[in-house]
Amino acid sequence: MAEGISPQLLKVLTDVTGEVKLESALRIVAQEAVVHRLERMAEQIHTLEQKYGTSFEEFDQRFQAGEIPNQHSFEVEQDYLEWEGLLCRRRRLQEAEVRLR
Repeated sequence: MAEGISPQLLKVLTDVTGEVKLESALRIVAQEAVVHRLERMAEQIHTLEQKYGTSFEEFDQRFQAGEIPNQHSFEVEQDYLEWEGLLCRRRRLQEAEVRLR
């Protein structure tokens, strides 16, 4: 199902990117969005690494072995799930970044 793009949105894309071709403008916006999201994820991942003093891989091994203090607390389990999700989304975005080149 193909949908059209409004003239107003096309004008904004042209103004933002300097590109008059829709596909080129969309590619630029998508690339910039991916880079921005990867940067934000890197910050979030870094915060968790600092909080627990380790990488997720090491944290996961210690978690699975029952070596994380209070690992069944809401906070630790929430951090675990968030961290794991960030890494999964980062991999998908890195793949998208390659496809956009």
